[in-house]
Amino acid sequence: MTATQILPIQAQDLADVGNFLHQNLAQRIQPQAWAQSLTQGWASSQPNHGMHLRHEGRVVGVLCAVYSDQIIDGHTERFCNPHSWMVLEPFRSHSLGLVLQLIRQRGYHFTMFTPNPKVAQVFIGLRFRMLDDSLLYFPNFPSGKALLPAAVIEYRRECMASVLTGTALADFQAHQHLPWLEFVAFGRPGDTCLAIYKRTRWKKMPCAALAYVSDPQALQRQGALLRHHLLMRGMTVSRIEGRHLSQPPALATRVRRLQPKLVLSPSLSDQQVRDVYSEMMALDL
Repeated sequence: MTATQILPIQAQDLADVGNFLHQNLAQRIQPQAWAQSLTQGWASSQPNHGMHLRHEGRVVGVLCAVYSDQIIDGHTERFCNPHSWMVLEPFRSHSLGLVLQLIRQRGYHFTMFTPNPKVAQVFIGLRFRMLDDSLLYFPNFPSGKALLPAAVIEYRRECMASVLTGTALADFQAHQHLPWLEFVAFGRPGDTCLAIYKRTRWKKMPCAALAYVSDPQALQRQGALLRHHLLMRGMTVSRIEGRHLSQPPALATRVRRLQPKLVLSPSLSDQQVRDVYSEMMALDL
């Protein structure tokens, strides 16, 4: 056995990996939260939870991975979401080995949503591409449509399944256990859309950061209901990734996203890459 080894992260390694990340990457995230973020059960099968580096039995480096099976345009696609790449200084020569061992796995689309700019450049050198970096901020307004008998606005988790179907229902069920996420189903019977969001702030205003909309075109058809609901919940503005929309919402302001987001895929377009089923959801970021 060599002194330093690159190994898959398996179930028995999760406690050590969680402690390493808590101590060396983000102390505000507890070791158990790190470990739990890698065991969401979003893939029918997965080979590992990422890769880690051990030196004489001690964890000295980690590259986490969240795996998922996602329905994209009616087809099941397999995703691997690498994140939280951290290697102690004396062992940095092994850093790239962690990455290569992970991304050489066949049959996956790879996404990276939270790399710092230097890390992003490394992955671009490995043939990842940058996703469109536009963000759209738009004001939330009250709407009389919310008072119509046929209007659907449901945000209670225990009731969501009664108004959702298909992929939207599956995506809700996959994420409903995460307490830092908020959900709303909006539209009308037979045309109901799911939105998943987090609360944040923009220019000192409370903002709904929309991480997912099951049917982006519904923002044109039924967006008044979503805006009304978010305003009633205390958020005066909303934010969504520009790549998901063919037409911006009314009065939208377009700004550049500073956080790099990347993908390595032979077939997926930017519009088909979503923030759900990733560390963006599995961790309270």
